[in-house]
Amino acid sequence: MDSIRTDKWLWVARFYKTRSLATEEVGKGRVQIVQQDVKPSRALRAGGTVVL
Repeated sequence: MDSIRTDKWLWVARFYKTRSLATEEVGKGRVQIVQQDVKPSRALRAGGTVVL
């Protein structure tokens, strides 16, 4: 697996209790990757920086 969806990673890493909560937070703009707001379906790759 080279990449994973942002919302799924946040849920698997236990930042949020459910995947739907992770999706909501990403949708509200509370999660950024490389200082840019992202969509829940944005692919994360190894070595990326996520800001909550």
